[in-house]
Amino acid sequence: MKKSIIIAVIALLIPQIALGWGRLGHRTIAEIAERNLTPKAKANIEKYTGGTPLWKYSLFVDEMRKHPDYKEVLDGFHASIADCDCTSPQVVRDRYRDGKDGVTAMNNFREQLKNYKELPDSVVLFAIKCISHIVADFNCPSHVRYVDNANKCSFPAIYNGKKVDMHRWWDTWLIQSLHKNRTGKLDHKQYADYLNTLSKKEIKSITKGWAQEWFEASARDCRPTIYWIDDLKIEKIDQKFVDKAAPLAEYQMQKAGYQMAKALNTIFGK
Repeated sequence: MKKSIIIAVIALLIPQIALGWGRLGHRTIAEIAERNLTPKAKANIEKYTGGTPLWKYSLFVDEMRKHPDYKEVLDGFHASIADCDCTSPQVVRDRYRDGKDGVTAMNNFREQLKNYKELPDSVVLFAIKCISHIVADFNCPSHVRYVDNANKCSFPAIYNGKKVDMHRWWDTWLIQSLHKNRTGKLDHKQYADYLNTLSKKEIKSITKGWAQEWFEASARDCRPTIYWIDDLKIEKIDQKFVDKAAPLAEYQMQKAGYQMAKALNTIFGK
């Protein structure tokens, strides 16, 4: 059995752990990104994906990060770190995460893919799969790290009468609970319809720069949640908390979708 087939089989057997944004969030963000690709970038990307939509790759990093063939290279991609001023220079990332973080990964992929047409197809496809996940993660409130507060949000709370982990609440429970249609919860395409609404001016503003600038904006926007969490602790998540958290979570998803598109357009739109 070929190595690629073995890896695919193993991926199906790995328990689906809720990391980053979870299934709905990651797929929605990748769907937004695909809808905002330039025609040239989309055509170039499809040479490597064979037309497979980006949302199908959006969970690759989470699904494979424990696999022996990928564990080392994917280590740290799921989070990034900022200092107390919400800046994330290389010295901070090196000191606190040994350079294993989403921002550094995105910088490395951009450099690696400068001449992507000269690289093996498998290398380019791997990068596409990773980019389809990383930008989403460093926009997730529970994946923003600060040097003075891990902000992992990993502690028990009560939500709708059930015990939940606060980390997973941000990643999964919150956004799954926000919108419903006649058949139940929105799927990722319907959620993308709802979120893919920013103006060209707004998109230009939130996609200015590259990964470090994007993550630093995320760090600034998510910083207040530290104090929300401190106030909450192991208490019940009430509607007041949801009302504060929901707009932030959805704005972070919007930013992630447009920034992911910007990243792919920058690399493959030439």
